This record gives sequence, C-alpha cells and structure tokens, in this order.
Amino acid sequence: MIKYFKYIFLTLFLIVSLYGIGRLGVVSYDSYIFTPRQPYLQMQTTNSIMIKWQSPQVERGCVQYSLNSSQKKVCEDKESRYHSISIKNLEEGRTYSYNVQSKSLEIDNMHRSFTTLNSDLNKTQNIWIMGDSGELGKGQKEVYTAMQIYMQGKSLDLWILLGDNAYSSGSQKQYNTSFFEPYKDLLKTTVPWAVIGNHDARRWAFYDIFDFPLQGESGGISSGTEKFYALEQGNIHILMLDSETTDLSKDGEMAQWLQKDLKANTKKWTIAILHHPPYTDGGHSSDDPFDSHSRFSLNGKLFSIRENIVPILEKYDVDLVYSGHSHVYERSKLIHKHYGTSDSFDINKHIVQDNEKKYCKSLDSKPFGGTIYTVTGSAAKLDHGALSHPALPFAYEKLGSVILRVQSHSLTSSFINNEGLVQDQFILYKKKDCSSL
Repeated sequence: MIKYFKYIFLTLFLIVSLYGIGRLGVVSYDSYIFTPRQPYLQMQTTNSIMIKWQSPQVERGCVQYSLNSSQKKVCEDKESRYHSISIKNLEEGRTYSYNVQSKSLEIDNMHRSFTTLNSDLNKTQNIWIMGDSGELGKGQKEVYTAMQIYMQGKSLDLWILLGDNAYSSGSQKQYNTSFFEPYKDLLKTTVPWAVIGNHDARRWAFYDIFDFPLQGESGGISSGTEKFYALEQGNIHILMLDSETTDLSKDGEMAQWLQKDLKANTKKWTIAILHHPPYTDGGHSSDDPFDSHSRFSLNGKLFSIRENIVPILEKYDVDLVYSGHSHVYERSKLIHKHYGTSDSFDINKHIVQDNEKKYCKSLDSKPFGGTIYTVTGSAAKLDHGALSHPALPFAYEKLGSVILRVQSHSLTSSFINNEGLVQDQFILYKKKDCSSL
C-alpha cells in the first residue's frame, strides 16, 4: 500500500513538474519570440528621444531627422534585428520630422514626426488617457475614432496607457496585434507612456517593449527603476506607478521614492497614474480585501493602494488619480481621507467640495486639499458591475477614454464615450480665491 501511494505521489510530482517546465517554456517563448515591428517612439525628454523597431534581418539601422531645413542622420554602431537609436541635443518643445532606414523591413515613413517635452507653463496640454485598451475589436476602434473626432485634428501632447495594453497575456505577438497595429498611425508621432497591468505581467515582454526613465530624465527625481518614475510636461508632474509587481507597503521602495519625489515637486498640477484603483465597484470591488491578490501582502492590491499609497498622494496634495482595471467609467468628487471600505464613506467627512462638475483648489498647495479619482478602464471592453460605490457617484457602463486638457489655471477632464459624446466632464481650477466658484 505504501509503495502504491509513493508511486501515485511520484507520478503527480512528475506531472506537476512537467507542467511547470512546459509553462515556463510557453511564457519564455511568448515573452521573447521575435516579431518584426514598425518604428515607434520612446524615452521622450526635453532634449532627446528614442526610436525603436525590429527588422526581419540582422542589419545596421539609421534615422534621419530634421528641424526646418536642418537635416541630420544617426546610425547604429552594431548590426542587430532589435533596433534602438537615441537622438540627443534636441531643442525643447520642438517638432522634428524623421524617417527610419532599413534594408529588410518595409517601413511606412509617411507623416512621421516627434516633439520633445516642454516646460512652457502657459501652454495648453492635451493628454489622452486610456485604460485596458488591449482587446482588438470593434470597441477598441470606436473609442480610438471617437478620440480623434473629438480632438478635431489637434495633436496630443501626451498619451498615457493605464495597463492591460494587450490581452490576454501581454505577449510580443499580442502587443503587435492589439497595440502596434491598431494604433500604428498615432505611434508615428506620439510616445506611449504606459504603466503595467495584471495582464501585461503574465509575460515578460512589457519592459522589453517599453523604455522608461531611470534617472529622472523626463522629470522628477531618479527612481533607479523603470517600474515607477515621474514625467513632466509644461506645468504638470505625472507619477507613473506600478501597482502590479511592486511592494505597495507604506515603507516599500515605491512609497519611499514617492514621498521624496512629491516633496521635491514644484509643478502646479500633479497627477498619479496606476492600473489598480483604490475605489471601484465596476467589475472589481475595492471592498473585497482579496481582489487582485498581491504576493507582497495578505490584502489585495486595491486595499493596499487605498491604505498605503493614497495617504501619501493626499499628503502632498495630488490633484487627480487615474486608474483602470475595472472595465467601466467611475469618478469621484473632490474628496480626501477615505481609507476604508465603502460603508465607511461619509459625505460630510470625506467630500471636500460637493459639486458635480466644477471644483477649485487653492494656489497654495496644502496637505489633504482634495483629490479627484477616476477609473477609466473601458477603452476596449466592458465589465458588468453594481457601480454603487458612494465615493464614485458618476459611474457608467460605457466604452470610452479620457481627454485631459491642462491650462495654466484649470484642467478639464472629459470622458468621451465610443459614440463620440462627452458622457462626463469636470473642471478643476487653481486660484487664490475659490469663493467665486
């Protein structure tokens, strides 16, 4: 009998081991399989840009770029199928045309341009924010088209992805199919700034595809990691946070960097970007302590963010927080100091301004001055949720994305649904006296 059980145990152990080895092989293959890829822009700063692409054959690639009539050319030192060229010593806030030269990859060089980051405090900045966009199909196309129609030919100053950018596993092939192909025209001119989602993290392709600042090259202080970093455009300081693969504890590496970065921040507007929302009731539930399990904590990621990260954001008066994960749209009023479940939300205690569409904060930044939280994870697919969180009274089960328009004294956040309608919109002002609002 003992011999029999030993045999069963060894058989089961062998099956599990073989499955594990096979699974590791599949993950590795999906993560690193070579796929030809058209050029796209990365690592945008005030004086540099990176251009990446992948060619079928090993070769030395070149990029030709020009500003007005001045034309220059940069070529790689070594031959490869994986190409990455950094162009430096550029002028701040200027738009350059460029073309990429390859012998084995047929490159579409029509209408290619890039624009360096700017520090113009008075320039209007248009930012496209889309969440969970990685499912190829009708919904994804409708949301993209609706944004283009709404912008009426105006260019985007920033493009932000809230994670889950290629379903279902964030593999190289899925990124080609669900991201690089549908957004190919926008990728010619605009840098995609992304945070990692749970589906992106199922493979190891994310940090192979994207290159992010390590030393504060695009603004803010050095984080020493691509997982979380800051980005500055005009008068905006943007925190790009990793809620999927990073320790979300109060004394974790990200929390420590976050406090240092926010303490040094001098920009008027501060925005935080992360995949998992601190408040939601739309497919995922921020009341469920085990929703979106974390390997760093007994609690799920939503709980950990609300308890550990939100107090830091509010202490340093972060204005807006955008997240995805729930495939719906949800939005709060100007709120603060709510770190518990939805049944503990008190409108008299936690709402700073009980308005629907217009809010105002003092020019003199102060701790816990109020933050507006938005979940916008419906750029390609929908969840079915109760949408009943009391902190999120503006909630819609509707496909769409957000256009954030930032001006010197105000910002306007508009949820554009897949039919091209502005389904929700709010304006946040910053001025000396808010009594006239």
